[in-house]
Amino acid sequence: MAVDPFAIPEAAWRRRLDQTLKTPGRPSPLALRAIPLRRFPAVLARLIADARERRRSGWDAEGLLLTGSSVSAPGPHQGVPLGGIGAGTVGRGWRGEFRRWQRRPSFYQQWVAWASQFSLFVAWPGQPAQAQVLYPGRPPDRRLRAWQWGMDARCAVYHALYPRAWTVYDQPLPGVRLTCRQLSPIIPHNYRESSYPVGHFLWRVENLTDQEATVGLMFTWQNGPEVSAVHRHQTFRQPLADGRVAAGVALVGVHRQPQSCPPGQRPALRQPIEDPATFAVAALADDGVEVTCCPCFAADGDGAALWQDFSRDGRLDGTALDVSDAALPEPPAAAVAATVTVPARGVRHVAFALAWDMPVVRSGFGTAYHRRYTRFYGAEGSAAPAIAADALRCAADWEAQVVAWQQPILDDPDLPTWYKMALFNELYYIADGGTWWVHEPVPSTIAHEPKDKTTPLSHPGRGAGGEGSPLGHFAYLEGHEYRMLNTYDVHFYASFALATLWPQLELALQRDIAAATLAEHREPLRELWTGKQVQRKVAGAVPHDIGWPDEDPWRLVNGYFLHDPNDWKDLNPKFVLQVYRDYVATGDRRFVADVWPAVEAAMAYAARFDRDGDGLIENDGEPDQTYDTWSVSGPSAYSGGLWLASLAAAAELAELVGRPERAAQYRETLGRGRTAYVDKLWNGRYFNYDASHSPQAHSVMADQLAGHWYARACGLSPVVDLAQARSALRTIFELNVQRFAGGRLGPVNGMRPDGRIDTTSMQSQEVWTGVSYALAATMLQEGLDREAWETARGVVETTYQERGYWFQTPEAWDRRGHYRSIAYMRPLAIWAMQWAWERRRGGLQGVSSSADSVQ
Repeated sequence: MAVDPFAIPEAAWRRRLDQTLKTPGRPSPLALRAIPLRRFPAVLARLIADARERRRSGWDAEGLLLTGSSVSAPGPHQGVPLGGIGAGTVGRGWRGEFRRWQRRPSFYQQWVAWASQFSLFVAWPGQPAQAQVLYPGRPPDRRLRAWQWGMDARCAVYHALYPRAWTVYDQPLPGVRLTCRQLSPIIPHNYRESSYPVGHFLWRVENLTDQEATVGLMFTWQNGPEVSAVHRHQTFRQPLADGRVAAGVALVGVHRQPQSCPPGQRPALRQPIEDPATFAVAALADDGVEVTCCPCFAADGDGAALWQDFSRDGRLDGTALDVSDAALPEPPAAAVAATVTVPARGVRHVAFALAWDMPVVRSGFGTAYHRRYTRFYGAEGSAAPAIAADALRCAADWEAQVVAWQQPILDDPDLPTWYKMALFNELYYIADGGTWWVHEPVPSTIAHEPKDKTTPLSHPGRGAGGEGSPLGHFAYLEGHEYRMLNTYDVHFYASFALATLWPQLELALQRDIAAATLAEHREPLRELWTGKQVQRKVAGAVPHDIGWPDEDPWRLVNGYFLHDPNDWKDLNPKFVLQVYRDYVATGDRRFVADVWPAVEAAMAYAARFDRDGDGLIENDGEPDQTYDTWSVSGPSAYSGGLWLASLAAAAELAELVGRPERAAQYRETLGRGRTAYVDKLWNGRYFNYDASHSPQAHSVMADQLAGHWYARACGLSPVVDLAQARSALRTIFELNVQRFAGGRLGPVNGMRPDGRIDTTSMQSQEVWTGVSYALAATMLQEGLDREAWETARGVVETTYQERGYWFQTPEAWDRRGHYRSIAYMRPLAIWAMQWAWERRRGGLQGVSSSADSVQ
C-alpha cells in the first residue's frame, strides 16, 4: 500500500512551538496524606531507614520512596519517544530537543543533549548562504555558542500520533518549508521489528521560490548518559539491496552500570559493570542526495569548526576519517549531513536514522539478559550501523503497516477525534515504560543468589519466558517513579493494550505471573505500614510485581513493601480474570492448560478470605487492594465484585481444561456470593464502598463495578443485574464526574452521596487516569455513550491541553489537576474503551491469527 508519510492525520495532537501553558502541572500536596497521621512518624522513620540501607547497598538513588513524587514539575517538555519495545528509548521533546534517556531498562536520565540537533543550510545563486539550528532555544551556558540558535518558534507546529510525529517548519530560513516525519517501528502483532532500537526521520524540503536552491540538513549527535569510555568513532557506508547507500558515523563505547546487592549487604566490587554500547547516525545517499560526515567534535566546545564547515556549503569534510581514543574530546559527538539541490518550486526528500545497540542488560544484582532484537542482529554490540541501514531501507514498509493498523480507527466517524488522538498517543508507555523484553544469555550470570534456597533460581517463566521460548520475558514499570515491574493490580487495567495489539507478549507475561504464583520466597520482609515482619511471597498468592530492577526481577518477586501483598484481596481475582480475557483474545487453549494449576491455586488462596462462608470475600480493615492508602473493611464493592467475576471466569476455565466438577463448585459459590453482594452492599442506587460502619462506608466509589466491567468485557454473565449496573454508573457520572471540578478533570475516586468529596484518604480524593478510562469502558459496555465520552474527555483534556502531561500521563491528580506519580502504566486502560467499542460492534481485535506468529 502506497502511503504518503507527510499526510498528517486530523486526529494527531497539535501544538505550536511558541505555545506556553498558563498552569503546568506540579506535584500534588495530597501526597502528604498518603500515610494516616497516627501512623506517619513511624512509617516515615522506617521509610527513611530503608532508603538509606538500600542506597548503601548500591541501589539507584531515585525511586526509593514509594509515596513520593518528583520534586520538580514535569514541565510541558515531552514528545513522541524513539525506540522499539524493550529496546531502550530516547525521548524527543515536542520542540525538537532530545531530553529523556532510557538506555538501561527502568532507569531514566532527564537532561537535554544540546549537541543532538537537526540544522538547516540554504543557499541560492548569487546570495549569501544561511544556516540555522532547527530548535527555538539555546543552551543555558556558552557551549556551542558559534551555532546559529534561536529559531523563531512561531514558524513551526508539532503533530503527534504515536509512533509517528511530524514537525512542520514554515520558512525557518526564507524561501524553504520543511516537514520532518519521525517514526519508530511500533507495529501491532509484529514481534520482530517492534523490538528494534531505532528511529527514522524523513524530511520533505520544499523550495518556495523561483530559483534553484542548495539545501543541507545536518544531524548532530552526542552520546547519551551512562555511555562512556568511548573507544572510537568511525564512519561507515552500507550498500542497500536497491543500490542506495546508508552512510554515517558509529559512536562505539561501553555502558557502565553500578552494581547493587540485597539490603544489608555491601557491593563486593565497587567497579561498575561494563557492557558494549554503540550509537549510529546515518543518512540515505541516493540519486541527488550527497551524504558527508564529521566523525567527531566536542559537544561542550564552542562548535565553531563544525558550524563553519556546515554553513559554508551544507556539507561536511572528513568523510573517511576514523578517530582513535587519544583524539576524542569529552564529551564526544558526531555529525552527518545530507545535501540536495531543490529545483524552483520543487520538492526533495532526505532520510536520516538513529540507532543504538546495547545488547546486554542487567538487573541491579548483575543478572545478564539479551534484548529481544539481538535474536536478529546478534549480541556483539556492533549492530547499530546495520540497524540504521535497515531503518533507511524499510521505513516505507513500516509506515504502511502503521497506517494500515491506525486508519480504520481514524476513519470511524462515531469516535471523537480527541479520543483517537489519546488512544494512540498513550501507547508511548509500551516502549517508554522502563520496558524489558529480554532473553537469558547462556551461560546466565547471577551475582547474588536469594538467601531463601527454596526459591528456584530458574526463571518462573521458563518454557514461556525463559530459554526455549521464542519470545523471552516481558516487563514494564508501574511508573517512572514507582519502579516495580509488572505491578499486577495496575496491569489489570493496562493489559488491554497488550492483549489487543501484542497478545503473545501478554501471554508471556501471564505465564511468568502464573509460575510466580506457585512459587514462594520465605525470606522476611518488613511491612512499611505496620513494621511487622512478613514472608516475602507465599505460595498461592499472586505476586504484586515481579521485582525491582535494582534487585533481580523474575528471580525475586514482590518488591512492594508498603503492605503485605500476600493479604491483598484483588490480586488473585485479577489474575484469573486476565487469564480468561487472554483466552478470549487469543483462543489459545494450550495457554489455559499451562496456567491452570496457578488459576486453581489462586482461587483456593483467595477463598480463604471468605471468613463467614457466604460466598463473598471480606477485606481486613486495611488498604489491602490497589487503593493502598484507602482502608476497606468487610464485604466491599470493589474486591467483592472482582471475586464474583473471577468465580465466573474460573468456572469457564475449568470447563476448558476438562474439570466440570471444579466448574460446578465455582458456580455454586458464585450464586451464594451474588446474593450476599447485593444484600450487603446494594442501597437501591449504587453499591456501597463497604459494609462496615466506617465514615466512608456509603461513599460512591468510581471503580465499584470493576468486576462487572471485566466480566462483561470477557463475555461472561453480568456480575450484577444490568439495571443495578446502569443505576450505579449514572450515579457515578452525576456525583464523581459532574460534581467534581465542574466535570473537567474526570471522576474523583470517592464521593459522598451528598456531593462532598470523600476525604478519608489521599486516594479517595484523587482522579486516577487509568480507572477513569476503565469506567468509561464500563459505560460503553452498558450503552451509556454520552456519559462514557464525557468521563474520558476530562482526563484527555487535562493531560494533553491543560497541564502538560503529554507522553508522561500520571497515575493521579487532585481537584486542581496537580499530579502524583508522573508517567504511569494504568492510563493504557484507554484501550479497554476500544475493546468495549469493538466488541459491541461485533468485531474483536486481538484474536489469534497468522499475523501473530512469533518470528
